[in-house]
Amino acid sequence: MLNSAPLNASPLNGVAGQAAEPEYIVRGQSFVWALRVTVGGVNQTAILTGTVTVDREEGAAGVAGFDLFVASGPVVPTDWTGKAVTIDYISTSQGATSEVRRFTGQLSQPVWNPITRILSCECSDQLQQRVEAMTVEAIDSLTGGYWSADVFDAVTGRSRWDYAVERMGSRPASLDCSPTGDMRVTSWYAMAPHFEFGPGTTVYGSVDVELAQLGDITNRIEIEISYRYPRLWQLIESFGWAHPNADGLSGIGGFCAWRTWSTELPDTDMIESAVTGAGLSLIGGVGGYQLPLSMANPCGDGVAWTNTFEGLWLSAGVNGGRRWTQTVTEYYTLTLTTAEGQIEGTQRIGRDSANFEIESNRSEDWSGSLETDPNAEPGDLSDEARRVSAITCLLRRGRTEIISAHRGTTVSWAVPTSMASTVDLAHTLSIDDQGARAIGKCRRIVDSFDLNSGEALTTLSIAVMRGGGVSDPLTVPAAPSTSLPPLSGGNNSLPTQLGGRLVDPETGFTIPPYDPDRLGFSGNYSVKDDLTAPDYPRRFDLEARDIPAEYRDERAVTAEATYLVGIPNDLLEL
Repeated sequence: MLNSAPLNASPLNGVAGQAAEPEYIVRGQSFVWALRVTVGGVNQTAILTGTVTVDREEGAAGVAGFDLFVASGPVVPTDWTGKAVTIDYISTSQGATSEVRRFTGQLSQPVWNPITRILSCECSDQLQQRVEAMTVEAIDSLTGGYWSADVFDAVTGRSRWDYAVERMGSRPASLDCSPTGDMRVTSWYAMAPHFEFGPGTTVYGSVDVELAQLGDITNRIEIEISYRYPRLWQLIESFGWAHPNADGLSGIGGFCAWRTWSTELPDTDMIESAVTGAGLSLIGGVGGYQLPLSMANPCGDGVAWTNTFEGLWLSAGVNGGRRWTQTVTEYYTLTLTTAEGQIEGTQRIGRDSANFEIESNRSEDWSGSLETDPNAEPGDLSDEARRVSAITCLLRRGRTEIISAHRGTTVSWAVPTSMASTVDLAHTLSIDDQGARAIGKCRRIVDSFDLNSGEALTTLSIAVMRGGGVSDPLTVPAAPSTSLPPLSGGNNSLPTQLGGRLVDPETGFTIPPYDPDRLGFSGNYSVKDDLTAPDYPRRFDLEARDIPAEYRDERAVTAEATYLVGIPNDLLEL
């Protein structure tokens, strides 16, 4: 399962959707502000008390909190749970009034204090719960990214939020909600600044820099993958036998030559049993030339021939085959690294792995299928789409982990909310104040509206990427070669040994002793030349060729690849 959605910014080169001209925040202004808070569609602003807070962070559910003073009447706190909540910020400066939505969500946990008659409301934009209610297809469309069932557990019966997180793990981007409650995915990469906070625009003493810890900056990911699948083999062997007394002739000519010194002959059952006894499956039937049935004068010598037994062979050909399954395993060692991660001594390594196997009913039935499905073709039961999907997912996840580790530095500052009311998590911000110059993508926005003091402050935090270098394309490596030379059964000519005589009538030589290990046909002459001549057992034997171990044992091959990961160097001067 592979798909991806474009990011708002391309790493290192090329930026999409960036602001043509940043908004420069002007210092020295005065503002009059107010809030509008609705719960369940009812304006509750008049009974607000204390401090109202809104906290929105990339990749997490946005939360808000406020207190309502209910002066009289009964209160049923559970009736408030789940009600829709909106928080709007209204600001007036120099005669112009603007109204901006700061939060959209639901009241998730009301707490009632019967002494003070204050209903404390904790709210959430319900990001996780909303994703949990989505279909898999809708999550795919929303998150994009890369996912493989060979890397993660099957989706069925699992949390849809976990599934969305898995997909987002392959993208340098975050899934969160806008102030109006719309779910969206935003890139981690900084673009040209949407807002610039220059000298004198930030609250004095509010600038804070939290530097990434060295041990948290992973600069090298080593991935080990084993991909296993069955290889189906088939070997067909041909066996041929001809009676030596037929003088190499076929048909009636061979019969007449044999008839001069007739012998026992193998029958059909003997030949077929020899094939199956050798561990082979019989393919087709026995072919060749059978001893003819009774004939008046077959050889033209005036002598009649009498035979009432069918299935006796003067020459025979038969085919037997075997099918077996061999396991093939492809091992991959893939490394994603920054330039620093290539240097021993400065490496901070993370690891990942995946092991998956192609399972097939066809491979389970293959060994015994020669008779039931003789036309089935041997070959590899690999799945290239699954291989590519799994490796791509792991590569993308590894690259995202490295990029995430290199944006651990956070620069934060506070400003009057009226000066940042339109800033969103999707924006790139610039600061040049109080000894700090930095540019980064906004990672957190925290509003604090103190109704007692009249203070309305927003704390902005940006993530600053640092690393440098250029990126290699994350191309899936080609599968390593696993091929072997084809196996051939060949044509096997089977010998003959005949007993029942002391001297071979054809050659005049003494007949050698019976050899129990000799393949082919063993039988006796029809007429003895001496009563002491030993009889040989009547049998027909053949052997299948040995299969070399390299065709039976697991075949393992390896492949390695290294990919450079470049990290943008966002501005950071202190």
